[in-house]
Amino acid sequence: HILLVKRKASPGKGLLALPGGFLEQGETIVNGIVRELVEETEIGLGFNILKGNIKSIKVFDHPDRSLRGRTITHAGFIPLMFNKLPEVKGSDDAEHAYWVPLGKIESLSDMFFEDHYSLIKWFTKVG
Repeated sequence: HILLVKRKASPGKGLLALPGGFLEQGETIVNGIVRELVEETEIGLGFNILKGNIKSIKVFDHPDRSLRGRTITHAGFIPLMFNKLPEVKGSDDAEHAYWVPLGKIESLSDMFFEDHYSLIKWFTKVG
């Protein structure tokens, strides 16, 4: 499964996306990744558990990856090895948050905001 959100506002209102956002002043990339994940999904896991499970971080920096202008993304991959998926709820910039089976991602490819489907493919080797 992969955790997705439905965007609440423009740009991309109603589209699927990975949870995320922008860094705050003085914030590290790792802390920003976890903070945005918690803010948008209210995931039922502690900050330090999420932070400790980050397996990799990749920079996505294609100049044309966003209609909002030059946007460089540091995306984190946080695999969770639990028998039960943590509860999530859309919050902040996310209208909804939910777990989607990895096998369904390709069929949803045209419903993603900007290049988020490509980010998922890179981390999971889907498609």
